[in-house]
Amino acid sequence: MTTESSSENAASLFRAGENCWKVTRADRFGWCIDGEQYFGALRDTLSKARREILIVGWDIDSRFALIRDKDDPHYPSELCKFLQQLVRETDELCVRILSWDFAMVYVLERELLPSRAFGWRESERLHFKLDGQHAAGASHHQKIVVVDGAIAYSGGFDLTKCRWDTREHSAGDPRRRDPNGETYRPFHDVQAVVSGPAAARLRELVSERWENATGAPLPDIQTPGDDEQLWPSGVPVRAREPDTAVARTWMSPDGGELISEVKQLYIDMIGSAQHSIYIENQYFTSSDIADALAKRLSAEHGPEVVIVLPAETSGWLEQATMDILRNRAIATLEKSDRFDRLRIVTPVADDLGDVSITVHAKIMVVDNALARIGSANLSRRSMGLDSECDVVVGDSDAATALCADLLSEHLAADVDDVSQHLLEDGLIATLDHFSGNARRLEPLKIDASDVEQALLEPVAKIADLEKPIVRPANGDENSADSRTPAGGWLFLAGAALVAALWIFGITQGSGDDFSPGALLERLRSVTDHPLAPLAALPGFILGSLVVAPVTGMIALCALLFDPWLASTAALGGTLAATVVNHWLGSHFHNALMRK
Repeated sequence: MTTESSSENAASLFRAGENCWKVTRADRFGWCIDGEQYFGALRDTLSKARREILIVGWDIDSRFALIRDKDDPHYPSELCKFLQQLVRETDELCVRILSWDFAMVYVLERELLPSRAFGWRESERLHFKLDGQHAAGASHHQKIVVVDGAIAYSGGFDLTKCRWDTREHSAGDPRRRDPNGETYRPFHDVQAVVSGPAAARLRELVSERWENATGAPLPDIQTPGDDEQLWPSGVPVRAREPDTAVARTWMSPDGGELISEVKQLYIDMIGSAQHSIYIENQYFTSSDIADALAKRLSAEHGPEVVIVLPAETSGWLEQATMDILRNRAIATLEKSDRFDRLRIVTPVADDLGDVSITVHAKIMVVDNALARIGSANLSRRSMGLDSECDVVVGDSDAATALCADLLSEHLAADVDDVSQHLLEDGLIATLDHFSGNARRLEPLKIDASDVEQALLEPVAKIADLEKPIVRPANGDENSADSRTPAGGWLFLAGAALVAALWIFGITQGSGDDFSPGALLERLRSVTDHPLAPLAALPGFILGSLVVAPVTGMIALCALLFDPWLASTAALGGTLAATVVNHWLGSHFHNALMRK
């Protein structure tokens, strides 16, 4: 099969309205691997903007430095200051930033009062909004930047802390620090770059998000900018005019509308694979995706499957939840791997020792014909609850180049050598050939007992929701009533007041500087009493009766108790609330429950 016919067959998989939102073309398509390249390219494009900059993210930190090389004349290009400078220097330029109005579980990790950082009193041409218009328990997870309606970046990168790194992922790189000066682990991610009609479609998607959040759509751009002039220097054009699909996950704030194009396109791409499936992802917890892969592995003439995952997730809470579901999904694949065509691996480097590389990319390459770069994790949340955006291109040359580019980094090998081995020997043989290098992909070791799986899986599924946490309205499981009863709001307000008074009391007279971290330590010291976890039982029961978010109650346990104690308290509280609600429903269903 020729390269051209392979690309055409791959692109025929796209079905607008079923497994994708729009099918279009990109005048140019490329990608940025890891933060040094992406943030440098983004700064280059932003500096050329003349009319409009649109930024959508899961998290956006005003202090984030785009440039880390002190010899660079643009160092450090802190995001907020840089955008303010662009607005001052370019008369017609308007900047709009939309960031998820995050859940309280992230309060100790996020920049406080980001609206104030970007300008407490919004200027006419620099707008920052927190987007809380989503289904109960969901998050806005899309990461998109569109400039002058002509060029767009979309993928896994947020403009926030702990994202910058080089492709070498060197040990002890002093530039790998967050805005507070703290170091973090090596970080790997990928962002797609598209221009022309594909960028226009992504702008349309951002406009819908902006209108959903603010009530006002974006003004039209009659004549987009010059995409050739805006294209970042140093980023190769990997394909010209390829067929391009944009797939979404979206649930309306009331839960009445569900768009699951991301999941369907994953299933269709897996089903279409003849020779190889290459995946990189932060999580792997979706049973739907695991089942689709298992089906292909059990087929006698199915494709090779290589999945690159992080050795460990970023925090103990995720390790006690997402990793439990990951273990179950991996077990499903291993059981189906009758013909030894599966490799689940993680990147390691000799110079890093025991320090693992955070894999944050969301990548799939199928048959060296389809290249997919997006924001969607292979998690239950990304398949049905959180807002997501994936860009998929049908072009054999680009797909082969993307897979080779990624593997050349992980395997510390020449990209041309990797490409040749991929085309001649296949995925698994390529991994084996370079397995002795200083950087390589090693089998991911799973260490979880059956008892741990049984105890923590119910809590893990609550953390990785696929549907809204609020009961559906009118018995329709595909819709949800997002209204919280007045009693619920009163309960939450009262709890917040009590918590505020408690915090005030325990922080007075301490003589220490106040900080979120210090506060958390003080709260934990108060809950050191052996019987303190028992308070979770009445807390979960009372919260459930007034529709307090269960994820928030689980997060509170996670903040206050040590890992195993938090998991046990959350599981016990969730089960207690379930039993009580079931009893009330069975005895007083006419008065208390919707039929």
